[in-house]
Amino acid sequence: MPQSTTAVSATQNPFGASVKAYRAGIASLALIVLLGCQSPSTPNSLVVASDPLPIVVTKYASYGGAADLDWNVRMPELFVRARTLVQQHTGVDLSDVTLNIASDDVITKEVAHETGRLVHNQFSNREFASRFLDSVVNQQSGTYAAVYAVRKNEVMVSSTVMEAYRRSLPTELATQEAAILTLLIHELVHAADDKRYNIHKNRDLNFRASFAQSAAFEGHAQFVTRKICAQAGCLPGLAALEHFMFGDRNPPNDLTQSVQAISRNVLEYSYIEGERFISELAKRNNGQQLIAQLLHSPPKDPIQIIDPDSYPNTQRERRNQQLIAASNSFDHPWLKVPWTTVQTSPLKGVNLRTDPSRRNAAVEGFTKLITSMVALQIYNEAQPSLMPIELTLMRAKSDDMAKFMARTLHDNLQAQGTQTTNDGKLAKVNGDVNRQPALLYVTREARPNNETYYTLVGVSGMSVVQIAGAGNSDNEGLFVDYIDQILLSLSGLPIEPLAKVNYQR
Repeated sequence: MPQSTTAVSATQNPFGASVKAYRAGIASLALIVLLGCQSPSTPNSLVVASDPLPIVVTKYASYGGAADLDWNVRMPELFVRARTLVQQHTGVDLSDVTLNIASDDVITKEVAHETGRLVHNQFSNREFASRFLDSVVNQQSGTYAAVYAVRKNEVMVSSTVMEAYRRSLPTELATQEAAILTLLIHELVHAADDKRYNIHKNRDLNFRASFAQSAAFEGHAQFVTRKICAQAGCLPGLAALEHFMFGDRNPPNDLTQSVQAISRNVLEYSYIEGERFISELAKRNNGQQLIAQLLHSPPKDPIQIIDPDSYPNTQRERRNQQLIAASNSFDHPWLKVPWTTVQTSPLKGVNLRTDPSRRNAAVEGFTKLITSMVALQIYNEAQPSLMPIELTLMRAKSDDMAKFMARTLHDNLQAQGTQTTNDGKLAKVNGDVNRQPALLYVTREARPNNETYYTLVGVSGMSVVQIAGAGNSDNEGLFVDYIDQILLSLSGLPIEPLAKVNYQR
């Protein structure tokens, strides 16, 4: 599956992202498709990589001024060097992997081919799936610097994007060469991983799982690239590549951040958090075995990536599956044809890199205060132009924590021009007569064409549900009925003790 260096995505951040970000429905699935559509199944026998071989370091060749350098001529030489370095480090034969300096159109077609399998697996209406695919691919056209195309067994490099990449680099030739070499090493590590673990062949065609898996694969590629460059002298090139991908570390204001800014957060999740996750696994006594297990069968829960100490957290994933099952266990128009529900990630728009204290608070909230969490999107396949209905389900550590989470979600949605319920007039959601009545927070924002954007946050016991989408006054009852029924469904879930697991270090 091709691996991207830039993409677009958006969603809502339960710990402070803007309501504007929450609404970019179709864009929120773009990155899932493009950052990693693979999910290897568990093999009969686990293949563990052998210890890395020593790297033979050679000096960079001396060329004329950078302005006079023809990168289309130099690239094949750097590719051979990168391939040799990856082969030496991984022990995987990459002699059959070739280089293709391609146009953006050629790369886009390859991305569309690979992405189509995933998209068509999510939707039953082929026309809707095709339109969805076109929208996703068109948004990403011209954003790939390089991809590893599995079916062609080649690293495809965009001549157009590479020119922009070259212009972003320092003028020193050695740094420019290191930066190009780093990019090629990264893609060739993907090739080595695919050959060893059959990643592409066994991928899981599920949007939600793709987020976690993209972080596993991109994180491992970055981790190995960093190790190779530490020996081969190309670490300055890795720093230049990360600057090209992520740019300024300071995010825009929450209420005005663009889809592109949120896209950067998703990329940082896959690359920065992914590498952090791999690095933490590598520190364990059985780290090599754990990394092999991860690449054979990556987690399906995106939150697992920010919580490496708990890997593999099978208990949390079991609770996540209970939430997913509860989301479609009742009778409602949105659970019938032509509507389709797909799983996505609750972490797509969370900034975990810029502010360490903010990252620590977010990680604590997602992994400790919330014991299970999933995000879903509901599409009307008969009306491709409609934005999806966004749904987030979570179970908190306690009833009081659930109420706090619900109130926080509601408060974060306040913006100029919205209408909300007040504390004295909160709607009551039917529930167990022996339990405290559930609470429902409602936010309404006027939109063109007499539409309203509804956001409802319901809390019952330890369960919290947020649902958001556009509709008219006739649709408001559908939102209330959906959240009412799903809270009733969640109230029947067993309350499990949170076992404390001692993981091998």
